[in-house]
Amino acid sequence: MNRFTTTTRFHRRIAQLPIVCRLRRSVVTAAMLMLATIGLPQSHGAEPPITALTISADDTTLVAGSQLGVHVISWPDLTPALVRDVGFPQIHDLKISPNGRQLLIVGGAAAEYGEWKLVSWPEFEVIATRTSHSDVIHSAAWLSDDLFVTGGADNDLIQWRLSDGEAEEVRVVRGHSRRVLCAESINEHNLVVSAGIDQVLRVWSGKQGILAEPPLRNLDNHTGAVCDLAVRPGGHAIPYLASASVDRTVRFWQPTIGRLVRFARLPVEPGSIAWSRDGERLAVGCSDGKLRIINPNTVEIEQTLDGIESWIYEVTAAGDGSFAVAGAGGSIARVIAAEPPK
Repeated sequence: MNRFTTTTRFHRRIAQLPIVCRLRRSVVTAAMLMLATIGLPQSHGAEPPITALTISADDTTLVAGSQLGVHVISWPDLTPALVRDVGFPQIHDLKISPNGRQLLIVGGAAAEYGEWKLVSWPEFEVIATRTSHSDVIHSAAWLSDDLFVTGGADNDLIQWRLSDGEAEEVRVVRGHSRRVLCAESINEHNLVVSAGIDQVLRVWSGKQGILAEPPLRNLDNHTGAVCDLAVRPGGHAIPYLASASVDRTVRFWQPTIGRLVRFARLPVEPGSIAWSRDGERLAVGCSDGKLRIINPNTVEIEQTLDGIESWIYEVTAAGDGSFAVAGAGGSIARVIAAEPPK
């Protein structure tokens, strides 16, 4: 299935559905899930999929990206507010800066160019924009409020520095043999981790503020393309990183020491992952429209929740413990997971 073009029909609904929780001792319990879904309007034909998603720092606004532009939606009621055109046809990642004042939008046109645009948040005034990669940009990661990296289908990572509204290309890093689909920063250790079609997680040093080649280490346990990465929140002496792959596994790593800690097997392909804000569980959006909640300590799937009708491409966590999921057909849902067992 093409992750970026699958569509389904427009719909908007509010429903109450039971959750079946598969807990550690196979105890089955039931709760009520409030599922609110929206379909984003399009005037010509079927709705394009949502391919980027994030929540504002104050948890009042959901920001989604599709071929129609950037959608600003109130959270948690999922009321659409406005749509902003960004000037390029595909949006693949949205990242709010650490200080919460800037929104980085990345994408471009497949097989033609990669482009990013930085706007003030929430004013949406353009700060800087560049056409950079020779193919579409799939992912971005902030290293600080004035440093970020972009990873694209041209196999490259590019590091950028902002100064007085200008963007400087600091370094082009080459190491992947095929397109980069995801990148994450571990800022307290000055590291960037990237992965993609070549199945390998590459860990890059960013000491002195500049990415260095070659990578510090390559983590090559996956047997399929790596579609998403997520750093575990919270204070950990050794940082944890989760990776999701089309090999139907989610793997948990300690990338600073190159250790694979454990892994979970899934019944279907994952599309996106997101940690709860407290770092106690990992949400996995899957190709069957379900959101699966994994306990990172036992790697058990503790809950399987209804999300949207088809492939989930994006997941993001909210401060109240719920998750936003989005994907095919322009559908977005708020999913409320049951509290983890004590």
